[in-house]
Amino acid sequence: MESATRITRGTIYRYFENKEDIFCQAVMQYYDSPLNVLFSIEADNHTLQSYWVIKMKQLESAYGYLRNYGILINVLAISHYIEVQAARIMPSFKDMILSHKLLNARYWTKVVKNTPDLINCNSKTTYKSIGQIYHGIYLHRCSTYPQSKLTLPNITFD
Repeated sequence: MESATRITRGTIYRYFENKEDIFCQAVMQYYDSPLNVLFSIEADNHTLQSYWVIKMKQLESAYGYLRNYGILINVLAISHYIEVQAARIMPSFKDMILSHKLLNARYWTKVVKNTPDLINCNSKTTYKSIGQIYHGIYLHRCSTYPQSKLTLPNITFD
C-alpha cells in the first residue's frame, strides 16, 4: 500500500487501526458507492424507462471503472465476491447487504407504480412482482454486460 499510495506506513496507521480496519473501510466505501451495481438509487418520480436508463449508466460506470484497472470480470460477480469476503470479517455486514437487496426490490416496485403506461390487468400480477422481475432483469444485465442489449426489455403484463 505504501508504494501504491506513496503514503508512509505510519500515516496509514494514523487513520486505520489495522489491516482489518482498512479492509472494512474499503468495503463500506464500495457498498455505499454508485460504482456498486447493487447500490440503491432513489426511485421517486422515475418511470420505468428513466430508472432503467439511470441503472444502466450505473452499470456502465462500474464496468468502465473496473476496466480502467484491468479488471475484466462482470461487475455483479465482483459485488458478490466482496459481499462474501466481507461477511466473513464483519458479521453485521450481512444485515447491510440484506437491507440493500430489499431496498432495491422496493425501489423497482415503486418505479413500476410511477409508470402510467404499464397495464396491470391480471389480478394475480402485482406491482411488487413486476418490480422484482425488472430487478432480476437488471441483475441479469449486470452479469452479462457488455454483451447484453442496453434497451429496456419489452415486457407487458396483462
